[in-house]
Order: sequence, then structure tokens, then C-alpha cells
Amino acid sequence: MLWALVASFAMVAGSPGTGAATPATPARVHSSQLTSQPAPKPVSAASVSTSEDAAAERELLELANRDRREAGVPPLRADESLTAAARAHAQLMVANAQLEHQFSGEPSLLERIAHVSALRLDRAGENIAHDSCAAGAEEAFMHSPAHRRNLLDPGFNVAGFAAIRSQGRLYVVQDFGREVATHTPAQTRDLVSHAVNDVRMQAGLTRLSQYAPAKLDDAVCSLAQAGLPSARLLQTAYDNRRIITYTQSRPEILPQGALNLLRDHGARQFAVGSCFARNAAYPTGMYWVAILLY
Repeated sequence: MLWALVASFAMVAGSPGTGAATPATPARVHSSQLTSQPAPKPVSAASVSTSEDAAAERELLELANRDRREAGVPPLRADESLTAAARAHAQLMVANAQLEHQFSGEPSLLERIAHVSALRLDRAGENIAHDSCAAGAEEAFMHSPAHRRNLLDPGFNVAGFAAIRSQGRLYVVQDFGREVATHTPAQTRDLVSHAVNDVRMQAGLTRLSQYAPAKLDDAVCSLAQAGLPSARLLQTAYDNRRIITYTQSRPEILPQGALNLLRDHGARQFAVGSCFARNAAYPTGMYWVAILLY
């Protein structure tokens, strides 16, 4: 019999809400407005409450990685900023004496991670529980299909676990994330360029030569500032061009809608602009990309 109370939650960047953890897909943002994101705050030992059980937190990580190893899943890397986010939420659960993924006035999971972390995440998930000990909470999680999915999700590669004791209960928060690769604008352009010419090669077409128009990266960053990956916003500066815009955590994954344009027999040149940005739709950041065809 399981004595722990548990609840699980997962979300994809740009799609706040509850539900099963799902892979991130290219997302288009139509009306979100940019919000000022606080700079990531350093994790300080001075902010650690005396009610936090560091030994239980370490045990939770060890147990999670044991279960992942037995399932043939890569281990989670502990991250202090995710731990800080988990602890802050656990403190709220203690203060309210209840399990809840989002209390009134509290930011969403991705937003509260972004407030304390510089990690680039495109997915996040959360398990919460209270039990008498870490092992009991882990056992309860593993016997619940939704929590087990989060714990054994091969897409999650970083985590922060909180454990706080209050009135005989151990309140547990497990925050999971999928950290994506960090690319410079030049590296992003190279990834997208290779993807473009792969599409051409697979279609039996000639490679396109690459052109570098002035300030294209800045123009793409303006799309991120506006929260609109819209090709129309670039047409005034780059007229008479076929323009593809998209957002992706892995910029080399081209949107399906772009493939026919890239297979155009008349195309001879292309240009790529990119920008990594955080905004209201993507609190932990996203790559914004524009491809101009000539």
C-alpha cells in the first residue's frame, strides 16, 4: 500500500498547461508579447532553509538514477538552479500544507525555472509528493504511471530535487528539464545551412550558394522581441525574397512547410539569420530562424 500523496506535471516550452510530457515541436507564436525576464539569480547557500533535508535530496537523485539505470535510460545531471526552483516551490507547499503544482500568483513551471536559471530548456516536468522518507516517495512515484513517465523519460537530462521536512512529513519536489545545445549565431547558421542543402541534395537539386545580407541576425532578433516569427515583418527590409521563419529548440530541424520552398528549381542563393531569445512564450529560451531564398 502506498502512503505517499503524489502528483505529476509536464510541459513543453511555449505550451503552458498540464498533461503528459511530449517532445517539443516547431512552434509558431502569433500574439504573445515580450515580457522582461529577470536575470538568472545565483544560487546562494544563505538562501537555504534549515528545514531542507540535503541528505534526502541526494538520496532522491541517487534513487532516480538507479531506476533510470535499471530501465536503460541515461542518468540525470543534478543542477543547482533547478534545485533552487524546486526548493522554492516545496517551501510554498509547506507553507500551504498541501500539494499543488501552481499556487495562486505563482509563475508557471518554466517561468519559475527561468527566474533562477540560465539553462536552455525546451521541456520541463515536475513530480510532487509528501511521505515519511525519500525512499517512500520514490516508490510511490514509480508505482504511478504519470510520475514514472517523468522519472524515466529519456528526454530529460537535468534535474533538481527538493526535500523539506515539516510536521512529520517530507515534502518532495522533483523538477526535470531537457537542456538543449547552446549555439552561437554562426554555429546556428551553419546547422541550418547544412540542413537546407541536405534537403536540396535529397531532391536531386544543386546546392545553393550562401549570401550574408546586412543585419539579418538583428532583424530576426526583432521578431523575437515582438514575439512574432512572421515572414511578413521581414519583407520591408528584404523585399522580393521568399522568406521562411520558424522557432525551434534544435534549429537544424526545418519546418515541414518550408521543404517545398527549399526544393524550388529556380532558387540559386539563400541566407540564414538567427537569434536565441527568451520571451513570454519561451521563458527558458528558443532559437528564432529566418531563411531567405533568392
